[in-house]
Amino acid sequence: MSRTARYKIVYFTMLFGGAVLAGAAFVVFRLSPLAVVTVLIGALIPGRILGFFWRDLLKGLRLLNAREYPESKRSSERFLVEVHKRPWIRKLIWLGASTYSRDPEVIALNNLGAAEMQLGEHDAARRHLNQAIALDPLCPLPFVTLGIMARQAGDSAEAARCFAEARRLGYAHGLLDRIVRASQTRFAETDGR
Repeated sequence: MSRTARYKIVYFTMLFGGAVLAGAAFVVFRLSPLAVVTVLIGALIPGRILGFFWRDLLKGLRLLNAREYPESKRSSERFLVEVHKRPWIRKLIWLGASTYSRDPEVIALNNLGAAEMQLGEHDAARRHLNQAIALDPLCPLPFVTLGIMARQAGDSAEAARCFAEARRLGYAHGLLDRIVRASQTRFAETDGR
């Protein structure tokens, strides 16, 4: 079983567990104001902390999804500078549930590479994606992005190799990956709220 598959199990277990705990709080306390406030605080505080410290990472993803590639690139670059100035913000990953990597720098490098790929800056994109792989060789996202880049360049053999590696690392582009992607997109669109 790949690390990504284990992370997905943890992610969906946390979602289910959170829903059960929220439901139990509502039943036990009969929808008392205290139960409602406790559940809301428990659900919102971690995301707010991530949203505050990772605003450029989230903004970069939101702009990437909106196809605003130059702005996405700048936001990802700002986050990378910030994570190098304050390396402790990497540890905030434990406030969320990442399914692909426990290093936000890897996610930022992938987003940066994807934006650069769309801007036609293929050498820079390849460099950033390879840097992401060097930091976390078990993260499938840079391989997906490299596969898309190879496919766009007409190199079907390299695209197939990259997509096969992403699949081996747990990225199936199936229902679970689409749910995770939608959740990450929603989180980025709300800046962690």
